[in-house]
Amino acid sequence: FDEDVSYLDDPNIDRMQKAKLYWERRIDVVIQYQRSARQRLAERVVEEKRQARRYLRMVESATVMQSMSRMVLARRELLAYRDEELRLIEEEEQRLMEAEEQRLMEAEEYRLQIQREEEAVLQRQRDEEAELQRQQEEEEAEELRLEQMMRDRAQREREARVQADRAAREKSDREARDRAEREMQDRLESERSELERRIVDVQALVRGRLARKVYAEMRGWTTAIVRFQAQCRGALVRREVGDRLTTWGRIEAGVRQVQALARGHLVRQRLREHRTHLKRNINVIVKMQNMYRAKLAGKAYRTLTVEDTPPTPRLVQSCAPLLEDTDQDLEEELELERLRQKAVRQIRENQQTGRILDHLDIKIALLVRNRISLEEVLKQTKRHFRFLDEIRRPVPGSARGMYPPPVPLAQTGGPVPANSLYSLRNMDKESRRKLEGYQHLFYLLQTQPVYLARLLFLLNQGGSRAMRQSMLAAASSASMAGSNGQLSQRPSTDANSGEDISISKLIETIVLTLFGFAQNAREEYLLLKLFCAAIQIELSSISTLQEFLRGNPIFIKLAVHYNRGAKERKYLRDLLQPLIRKVIDDTELDLESDPLVIYRTLIREEESRTGEKSRRAYDITREDALNDMETRTTFIRHLRQLRVLADEFIAAIQQSLNQMPYGMRYIARELRRALTAKFPDEPEAQVMKVVGHLVYYRYINPAIVAPESFDVIETTISPLQRKNLAEIAKMLNQVSVGKHFSEDNMFLQPLNNYVGYTSAKFLSYSFAVTDVVDPEVHFQVDEFTDLATLNKPSILMSI
Repeated sequence: FDEDVSYLDDPNIDRMQKAKLYWERRIDVVIQYQRSARQRLAERVVEEKRQARRYLRMVESATVMQSMSRMVLARRELLAYRDEELRLIEEEEQRLMEAEEQRLMEAEEYRLQIQREEEAVLQRQRDEEAELQRQQEEEEAEELRLEQMMRDRAQREREARVQADRAAREKSDREARDRAEREMQDRLESERSELERRIVDVQALVRGRLARKVYAEMRGWTTAIVRFQAQCRGALVRREVGDRLTTWGRIEAGVRQVQALARGHLVRQRLREHRTHLKRNINVIVKMQNMYRAKLAGKAYRTLTVEDTPPTPRLVQSCAPLLEDTDQDLEEELELERLRQKAVRQIRENQQTGRILDHLDIKIALLVRNRISLEEVLKQTKRHFRFLDEIRRPVPGSARGMYPPPVPLAQTGGPVPANSLYSLRNMDKESRRKLEGYQHLFYLLQTQPVYLARLLFLLNQGGSRAMRQSMLAAASSASMAGSNGQLSQRPSTDANSGEDISISKLIETIVLTLFGFAQNAREEYLLLKLFCAAIQIELSSISTLQEFLRGNPIFIKLAVHYNRGAKERKYLRDLLQPLIRKVIDDTELDLESDPLVIYRTLIREEESRTGEKSRRAYDITREDALNDMETRTTFIRHLRQLRVLADEFIAAIQQSLNQMPYGMRYIARELRRALTAKFPDEPEAQVMKVVGHLVYYRYINPAIVAPESFDVIETTISPLQRKNLAEIAKMLNQVSVGKHFSEDNMFLQPLNNYVGYTSAKFLSYSFAVTDVVDPEVHFQVDEFTDLATLNKPSILMSI
């Protein structure tokens, strides 16, 4: 340090003053050191997570490589065993094939010899038959010659003689051929049997000779064969051992890796057992840590405040975070919590007042129609205003187990006194147990949105009668503060008025109150998680995209109420106020698209301008009205104005994308993801049209149609101006869904080309709406935030 530290040697300044001056001048160094320490801790955590992920990937890769090496070794052993068997089978088949070929060759030679002999016999038979046939032909020629010479003999005797001679010759020829064939067959059979016997004898002699020769030779080869077998076995064993050594050398690295994995598995098993032991005794460990930290903190605090020794830099570093929280910070935090509770009470009071006004409107309407008397209206009005007065001021006195409403900090000016009725010290054991149970219940409903999502889904689908009656009865039960530990009982509302409230509106009111109307980051984060769970449960009950469009999901009703918050209204006011103000301020603007209405309006204007009745017919068809030149010109001008204004609205909506509240964009993103996962075969453009329609129709469209209800403008709107806004909203709705005008709006069909062109641009806007970060990143909140905060979250709600 370059500054003057001479005051440290001044004996007039005590040690506490010196330490105070020293560290006050170096508070920037302490803060910088604290920041660097936090940064190093964060980097160390990130590096440890990265090392853990790398180690998991290495373990998975080692497991895969181990499995692959085992498969390769098993495949190699199987292939070697199969090759050896195939070789032995091929050698045996080769030997059998050679013996079979030798036998077949001998049989083939014998068959060829027999075939040659049979062919010789057949050739002799064919020669004899040819000779006989030649002799017959000669005899026939001789007989013809004799018949020619003996023409005078009788034809009958000659034919009889010729036939007799022919029959005799044929018979003799057949007998001769039969005898020759029998003799040939007998001779061939005898020769074949004799030849077979001789062949068998020769084969037996040859086999015996060969066997005796081989046996005689083998008797001299016994010693050589034994020596050769020993050498073969030795060669095989040496080859097997060499292959095994080679294999071991090749898989040595794998074996070492397997051993390392086994050792790692044992170490991880011991770590798991250690972690299991720590988890089993986590409560004891946490208590011991808390005690140790409290002891260290107390010792450090005593060192800073009581002891005379100067504090060390390490001690100042450990206590530096306490310097960040001052009394002013605590007061500001208490004031913020008080204002938040006040806002929740005011919102609930406004909702109750709105319901009371609705009932009073009904009573007044019945009074106007003389259905009820004035006394009943006054009685109902007094009852409602007495109820509001009881809400706004505490009820004096309470019985055991019954507690008045919580007193705001603004009325008490500080914490609740110990002797007050509102203090937790006045609760009995049973009341404290109930309070703790309610705290756990509401915390579970906040952090586990699946329970509320299922309840809302069942109630939206119809639910059971008992469930509906219980939910209606909850509207008139006691009011209770959340985990801040304050309970209160308030007068219940009229049963008849409670039954008139719809189930869906009751559930929405309870849910939004449970999440504190999303007044801070934590409650808005948890409410968005509820939307996500509700979307998943709603989509699990449908099978087509059209079924989703036709339905009325409960999360859309919740989104409508959620979008009426302060920041959502501010976005709509900043977006739509200039545009709607432009439409309202233009007194000449008329976007009527019905030709008949335009035609009649022109007639009325003409009559008011001239003071005479118009000569044009009043009751005509729309087609005839459109044929009128002035009507057609006005109609075209209206369509052009409608298209220009629609372009301005769409351009403003697209340019304000970055200002759109995160909650609506997150709901659109989750709906897109859920629809894409549920209907993977649907085109993405069709899914995005559904998402864009949700964003426009449920969020932006109500503020265009009724801008005074969303604080967009504060002036009243005439019927013509509201009709112009309705026409613009109708055009934007067609653009958001990408659907052309049908026959129901046949006179707006000329704008179908514009709708198709603009819907493509709106589709890109829908894609951009869903491109947002996760809520954990946006709100800097996750499921472990409650565990790290020192102050318990609190809610104030009426059930």
